Amino acid sequence: MKKPSPVVVIGDLLVDVLAEVGGPLSRGTDTRASISVRAGGSSANMAVWLARLGVETYFVGKVGPDFFGRSLSEELGGEGVIPRLAEDPSAPTGKVVILVDETGERTMITDRSASQLLRPEDLPEDLFETGRHLHLTGYGFSHPDSRRTVIEAMNRASETNMTISVDPSSVAVLEDIGPEKFLRWTASAGIIFPNLEEGALLAGFTNPESIVARLREVYPNVVLKLGADGAMFSGKAEPSVRLPAVPARVVDTTGAGDAFCAAFLASWLSGDDPEMSLRQSLEQASLVVGEIGGR
Repeated sequence: MKKPSPVVVIGDLLVDVLAEVGGPLSRGTDTRASISVRAGGSSANMAVWLARLGVETYFVGKVGPDFFGRSLSEELGGEGVIPRLAEDPSAPTGKVVILVDETGERTMITDRSASQLLRPEDLPEDLFETGRHLHLTGYGFSHPDSRRTVIEAMNRASETNMTISVDPSSVAVLEDIGPEKFLRWTASAGIIFPNLEEGALLAGFTNPESIVARLREVYPNVVLKLGADGAMFSGKAEPSVRLPAVPARVVDTTGAGDAFCAAFLASWLSGDDPEMSLRQSLEQASLVVGEIGGR
């Protein structure tokens, strides 16, 4: 197995405030919960998992001029990620409140603040070179500033013959910007990683096979995350693969999709075949859902 290509991840770096709620919310009064504060952001989680899996990883994002921004940058570096962060003097570092219910499902209340203000001039030119891989998430397309930036990043990656992948990340984001626009903006990606709900919205179908077939008209490779039903792969030059989920005790699903994508890319960029890459990603996701937090 060869050494995986270096990966440049561009996107959100946030503070996660996780509240584990043991039952229904008591509206208008107190609800008991176990609360913790952790580093988060879908793109940053992805970068951390890539680094942990031995991939040379660069992270490009934006923070505010505050304690949280400095702390998040130091934590990325401590995980082996090479942070290339811009600082916005007028906006605080982004934060998200995550409510985790008794089944492990999460509901997120998000204030992206500085994270969504990443601009094209914040992109380090030296990161775009042949032999590297660019990964983006759908959150980067949710704000006009960051949208211009990630589209510019895709253009630069294409010009330098970098490979590209994208994770839609959020049904709410896709509904807000429109599925057709997202498909058009990300058509230069070689791999897309939707979950079933995101795939259904993008493809206009609910059946996994139909979703994959439709998305294959846009992207050479499609990896569809099916939650408890596992995942499937379909590629232009590879046979289709579908594997069941790895049994796991679900505590918190936060970050499972990010870890899944990271494990797939770490394997794929090392030259593994789709089945091995899918197996690695499912195993990684099963470990993440058994613990609180995205990392």
